[in-house]
Amino acid sequence: MKSMDGYSPIIVKDSDDILLLDQRILPQKKEYLKAVDLDDFVYAIREMVVRGAPLIGIVAAFGYYVAIRDAGSKKEIKIRARKAKEKLSRSRPTAVNLFYALDIMEKTLNEKIDILPSEKLKKKLRAVAFGLWESQKEEDLAIASNGVEFFKDKETILTHCNTGSLATGGIGTALGIIKMLFKKGSLKMVYVDETRPYLQGARLTAFELSNEGIPYKIITDNTAGLLIAKGMVDGVVVGADRIAANGDVANKIGTYMVALAAKQNNVDFVVAAPESTIDRDIKDGSEIVIEQRSEDEVLNCGKCRIAPGDAHALHYGFDITPSYLISAIITQKKIYRQPYEF
Repeated sequence: MKSMDGYSPIIVKDSDDILLLDQRILPQKKEYLKAVDLDDFVYAIREMVVRGAPLIGIVAAFGYYVAIRDAGSKKEIKIRARKAKEKLSRSRPTAVNLFYALDIMEKTLNEKIDILPSEKLKKKLRAVAFGLWESQKEEDLAIASNGVEFFKDKETILTHCNTGSLATGGIGTALGIIKMLFKKGSLKMVYVDETRPYLQGARLTAFELSNEGIPYKIITDNTAGLLIAKGMVDGVVVGADRIAANGDVANKIGTYMVALAAKQNNVDFVVAAPESTIDRDIKDGSEIVIEQRSEDEVLNCGKCRIAPGDAHALHYGFDITPSYLISAIITQKKIYRQPYEF
């Protein structure tokens, strides 16, 4: 079932219907998919109907709630909850926010299942999912405020992938900083990496900047180094899908190359993410699982085949940027600087 509504990546109706904005077809179409069961949420995360580490976590929390929503006994709730966590955990391996949100949902269930009646327990889990969403909105604003302090007076910013409302459900992390910088009056131009092969920059970041009235230019990913070397970029800000205890960062493929160019040319390279993206249980980036996605996303552009019929591709969804390349990591709490010891 498809529906049309506002621009929020998630809409929860009074009827408890949950609609997910299909980001695969933006900006050409604005369509919502109605998620009615656990498999719908798993599909939405795995197939990138929704994407962005914070948003993946929020959607997973709602998926967990929907999985137990129609359960009868507490025994059935436990069985469904266990299945939900298992299936949702396998949907995307790199974004730590997914596991953070599921752990919170599971912890709530375990703490309340012997205290609350079944229907009140369900309402509590629903409220926790909403709480994660509301907290992300507040964290986005705090990240943006800290980012403005770091980037004050910068006129040109380069960003990679999409880290805005479509990725968090709030104003965004890295893109939230850009939005607030523009409102403060200093920002004059944003260079947007197209972000091959899924084109999150060209499709989604450009969509958000256009709606905000912020001047931008889309560039091919391979152009970023040239602009940085030519002195056309005052700073780089990107998001993160997972941050290791030493500050190594997993982010959308192509981030590492931008960081290298920035370091070579003495341009600040900054990561913006909520504290929940920091995985203090892993010592460095070598422990982060890098998702390999379907080669079809590389061999095709949309529905058009661009490679020979017998061609194959190697498609990593993320890369690791080592901490020594990162000027600062900005969260809702503070601006962290090297050396990072989370």
